[in-house]
Amino acid sequence: MSFNSLAFLVFLPLTVAVHYVLPHRVRWVWLLAASYLFYMFKKPEMGLLILSVTVVTYSGGLLVDVLLNKHGRKKLAGAIAGITVAVLFLCLGFFKYFSFLSENVNALIGLAGGRAFDTIDVVLPVGISFFTFQAVSYVIDIKRGKIRAERHFGYFALFISFFPQLVAGPIERPDVLIPQLRAKRYLRFEYLSSGSSRLLIGFFKKLVVADVLAGPVKTVFDDPVGCGSAVSALGAVLFGIQIFCDFSGYTDIATGAAELLGIRLSKNFDKPYSAVSPSDFWRRWHISLSSWFRDYVYIPLGGSRKGALRTILNMTAVFLLSGLWHGAAWHFVLWGLLHGIVCGVDSATFEWRSRSLRKMKLDPEGHFIVTVRRILTFLTVTFLWIFFRAGSVKSAADMIAVIFGGIKGKGLAALSQDTVTLLTVALSIVILIVIDSGHANKSFFISSEKNPPRSAHKAFCGETSPAAAVLLLWTIALCWLFLAANTAESSFIYFQF
Repeated sequence: MSFNSLAFLVFLPLTVAVHYVLPHRVRWVWLLAASYLFYMFKKPEMGLLILSVTVVTYSGGLLVDVLLNKHGRKKLAGAIAGITVAVLFLCLGFFKYFSFLSENVNALIGLAGGRAFDTIDVVLPVGISFFTFQAVSYVIDIKRGKIRAERHFGYFALFISFFPQLVAGPIERPDVLIPQLRAKRYLRFEYLSSGSSRLLIGFFKKLVVADVLAGPVKTVFDDPVGCGSAVSALGAVLFGIQIFCDFSGYTDIATGAAELLGIRLSKNFDKPYSAVSPSDFWRRWHISLSSWFRDYVYIPLGGSRKGALRTILNMTAVFLLSGLWHGAAWHFVLWGLLHGIVCGVDSATFEWRSRSLRKMKLDPEGHFIVTVRRILTFLTVTFLWIFFRAGSVKSAADMIAVIFGGIKGKGLAALSQDTVTLLTVALSIVILIVIDSGHANKSFFISSEKNPPRSAHKAFCGETSPAAAVLLLWTIALCWLFLAANTAESSFIYFQF
């Protein structure tokens, strides 16, 4: 079930209402059933997949816990943990990479003059990368002694399948989410206020910005030569905005849905396009995935503790894996490799660059230098988004050649049919910036937990200024307008991962 579907607009309020009506001891049953219905809505067979992952992870984690904490069998516990993680990754690998590997093996056989075999297309289950990583972190955390295994199978199954963050994150850690699922929750106005405002902003980002930008972006990436250099460069920038609003919009909806149930999900975005370096960008973009790779890959490899060269190699390895995680295609691998090199060099040379600036009588943290770093970071990330969106290495190379080739093409005439669209998006982006700054100082729509509202009116409206009220009405109107105009569901970009 997609968030931007009419089915979800019925499913969510019903799920929330029944959740609060039921006594605490059986709420997990309702939420688990709702989560499985959410995942199996269009493909019932997918329930067997997530149940299998749940059983394997639960059994492996429980066995590791018993061996480690009751019998002191550290080596055997480590072996069981390794086997469990291997089974989970083999499952992920089969669904996500089998077709990719078979196609490339066939290509190599063909080059060698051999006879290629028939490839088997494997359908990628939605969300498998997210809940697999969540399951792996659970087993590893038990092995490290960070947590104890969850004995209650129902709560553990809900941890794996919790519907708001099931198909595109955030990737939750067991010590953060499981205690919240177990806790007794009461209906509070601040949950409804905060959750509903996040839902609204998420729908606004997806329906009014991301989905509307999808058309112009597709026009540019489908025919960069016809569009010309300037418009192709603009298309890369527009895609950066599209993917941010699409993915952060999903995260806002997920976070809002969870908050309606009294559950706080992990922060997944923190103004990524204000980053001052590529490394800083990844501390702000898809935070749950970046921190996962940091804790379970980068630090075990040695992190930045073993010199500049090793730092660059470790960063490159991590981002190569990140590229593969995003998709089984060479353009994702190259996208990850380039990010790894850029971030590795940035991290390894940070101190040297700071010293050099000080010798030039420039403050590394001064406004001018920080502004320059932000611009350079934005341009770097935008350039690398081309590899992410292009669909193939060749398509990415062709678009880059057009951007730097001085080709006139049709220019803005190529997007003439989208002029009103782009103006609407431009105004919407301004609104998002204003709302985002309002979120930072708690002045728009959302009430503070430290100062809960005393009335239902304040709970839903907060200390709403006239300007905020106008923006609220604008966002509601546009969301309903675009939802009504687009009867076909548009998939979230990160659903493919």
